[in-house]
Amino acid sequence: MSRPVADVVIVSWNGRDDTLRALDATLAQIGGGPRQVPGVRVTVVDNGSTDGTREEVARRGDRVRLVGLAENRGFTGGIAAGTEASDAESLVFLNNDALPEDGWLEALVEGLANADDDVVALAGRIVDYEGELVDFVEGAMTFDGHGFQPGFRKPLDEVPEKPAGSEMLFACGGNMIVRREAYQQLGGFDDDFFAYLEDVDFGWRAWLAGRRVIWEPRATVRHRSSATSNRLGDFERGVLFERNALQTAIKNYDDEHLQKMAGPIFLTLLHRMHRYTVDRNPGTELLRRPAFGEASHAGGRAASLVDRLLAKFGYHKGPAIVDPLTTTQFRATHWFFANQKRLAEKRAAVQAMRRRSDTDILAKFAPLVVPTYHGDADLFGSALFAVFAKGLGLKKSSLKELMER
Repeated sequence: MSRPVADVVIVSWNGRDDTLRALDATLAQIGGGPRQVPGVRVTVVDNGSTDGTREEVARRGDRVRLVGLAENRGFTGGIAAGTEASDAESLVFLNNDALPEDGWLEALVEGLANADDDVVALAGRIVDYEGELVDFVEGAMTFDGHGFQPGFRKPLDEVPEKPAGSEMLFACGGNMIVRREAYQQLGGFDDDFFAYLEDVDFGWRAWLAGRRVIWEPRATVRHRSSATSNRLGDFERGVLFERNALQTAIKNYDDEHLQKMAGPIFLTLLHRMHRYTVDRNPGTELLRRPAFGEASHAGGRAASLVDRLLAKFGYHKGPAIVDPLTTTQFRATHWFFANQKRLAEKRAAVQAMRRRSDTDILAKFAPLVVPTYHGDADLFGSALFAVFAKGLGLKKSSLKELMER
């Protein structure tokens, strides 16, 4: 094949049946027939699967290129491997648990070809596997770097959609097309993310570099949501969500906004760690004990005689962090501090690409304050958070309001 018009990259990890369904539906849209697209290649990147995925993909013959990795490098590592192997004009990223509808590939390829030169990516439409509920028709970002899908799991006819060509902060990485050379110049998906929020990070980076992302609702896929991610487990996903959101915010805010947003971001992180620790772990009543001399002022009681005797003989009871959700917060924070030098270097590289201020970007895509975690509503409704967030233009929304758009 001469230089492909597009390369469809599908990343799989022990998801043989889903991968084959996505692959076959993609292959059916390549060729010279009605609503088929010529000059497209399909690449399956296998993340060290042990379920026979590679053998089944190989049976599709030379219509598919198989890139086999020795270990699970995550979604970002798989996309990176597929990108490195490609010389196509554009790249299409498709989740292995997504099933393209008729005309999907045509809509993406033609949409990007007809888009303005500053458009680096098109966001495709994602619905549930039955084609009845919303998965992704819009993206939203919180002030601390988390991403949301407004209208998620609502009936399609109840969620208003933007017209084709509307600007989006980011495209969902499970159904999008990018200009390959521009994608690589922007640094692609950050391979430190492994999975989750890499698309939010890339979208923001594209905008600050002077590029744009737009919407293409004709490019629809049906998604078996979390079919792959469930194999990671909730707590491993939680670590990735937390550390990746923090990376997204630290890397992408310009200097002015980072200095202003850092207070609310780290106050929120500290509050979440505190609430999870004291509310979900044994022995944490000791953390609530007033400092020496504060007992009467705080209305608390001094240490009991038993506590004093135990302390006298060198034995101190203390809290134990055993709750997995609490551990998730600490693991994410540990990763942040263990990699702070690398994160600072990545931030410098991102900011060197800046051609558009965050004042302009955030005017289009206002960062949200959305109570999501244990204790968030208390913090976000507090006078202290109001002090930290004063003048930042943060838009408050409940999780219910966001999902019922």
